[in-house]
Amino acid sequence: MTVEDLFAPDTNQRQAGKVDNEKLKNIGLTQRETEGWQKLRARYLSKKPVIWTDVKSVAPSFFDHYDDMPGVKPDDIKNLMDKVAVIKFNGGLGIKMGLKGPKSAIEVENGHSFLDLAVLHIEHLNKIYGVDIPLILMDSFNTHDNTSKAILKYDGQVNISTFQQSKFPRFFKDTLNPVPKSSSGVASEWYPPGSGDVFQSLEASGLLDQLINSGKEYIFMSNVENLGASLDVKILQHMIGKGLEYALEVTDRISTDITGGVLVTYKESVHLMELSQVPHEKHTKFNAREYKYWNTNNLWVNTKSIKEHIASNSLELDFVVSVVGDGGRAHVLIETPAGMAIQNFKKAEAIHVPRERYRPVKSTSQLMVAQSNLFQFSNGQMVMNSKREPANVPLVKLGDDFHTVADYSKRFKGVPDILELEHLTVSGDVNFGAGVVLKGTVIIVANHGERIDIPDGVILENKIISGNLRILDH
Repeated sequence: MTVEDLFAPDTNQRQAGKVDNEKLKNIGLTQRETEGWQKLRARYLSKKPVIWTDVKSVAPSFFDHYDDMPGVKPDDIKNLMDKVAVIKFNGGLGIKMGLKGPKSAIEVENGHSFLDLAVLHIEHLNKIYGVDIPLILMDSFNTHDNTSKAILKYDGQVNISTFQQSKFPRFFKDTLNPVPKSSSGVASEWYPPGSGDVFQSLEASGLLDQLINSGKEYIFMSNVENLGASLDVKILQHMIGKGLEYALEVTDRISTDITGGVLVTYKESVHLMELSQVPHEKHTKFNAREYKYWNTNNLWVNTKSIKEHIASNSLELDFVVSVVGDGGRAHVLIETPAGMAIQNFKKAEAIHVPRERYRPVKSTSQLMVAQSNLFQFSNGQMVMNSKREPANVPLVKLGDDFHTVADYSKRFKGVPDILELEHLTVSGDVNFGAGVVLKGTVIIVANHGERIDIPDGVILENKIISGNLRILDH
């Protein structure tokens, strides 16, 4: 079965009618959520198969390149920053890393979480430039309560607001009916419909009107766990200079970029294609060499353009389908990534940015790199250590025994020195002492029933270690 077969409705389902709006109201959906859910479900039922021969890579000449943009004159910085607000996508849980709460609460650096670092960055800009950049968090029903409590500690530091994105019911793949029977159903019967919901939910919250009325012309949006997503007025100046409504930052794709999307052209227009939607037999075609422009989910949008699109009901983002099993019956979830709005705005473009603007932390492997001496943090901003040559990030693969933050933390007395590391693979029951230095390519494998303890202060350079190794005190 191909990905398209799995995700698509059956032929005889394509003529299915709408779910009764009263039924959706009774399970707790607002009128806006009802309209949004019905529209996505209808588009899912009518979606035509992709003609894969029409999918092409995007030519480098299509982009404006960050490195070619002129710098910002010091006297212009304040004026630019007065025009912008920041939104962080904060709807994700840390489940994949073994946490029950918001991913933004994970500690990254010196006691600071992702959310702490975002606040520190905005606070710093506000102080040195004498501006008031608002920080807005888009929560989901999964994160809203915890985040509302967490932001209380920032009282007075930064102007922080939150709004909650839509809450959609999953629906059964066989019957196309919503899974929840009531609004009090279990959380797993519902889902947040992706970052692309930001436009409608922001407008519905009233915050969009507040931003427009306070003179905020642009919003910089990014994932809260992207440590490279700093507010860069060089891009803002470019947006204003070209009169852009929307810009999506893309960067060079590397081998570890697996979960996410690439920019493509399809039938002569630009689209964002999520790799999860590509059939397995097509994966070879969509390699990092040919399809190399990776979505960072950093985007810049004009506030009045959002308002106009909402008023005209003209936002129709491409969507991503997920099919998950639950008790033997498949559930369908339809999400819209915010980067897919690139084909909705008339004055839109993709901007090719350096890799340093994309430092996501989606796993403990990436968390280890972020916490290492490869990076330094200054006022909430992540900066690569100047001693690293060349200025790239090593490939780190920690095995299943390091999967959760708790497991990862107990297996390291201290994060190793990786300034000269190129590749690290660790598998099995492996523990690291303090002051360990890793250089070149290091592979450490403890097979089933074996244990490897790396002693304090050891330097490993271009080593393969397997079997048993334990250093015991006596």
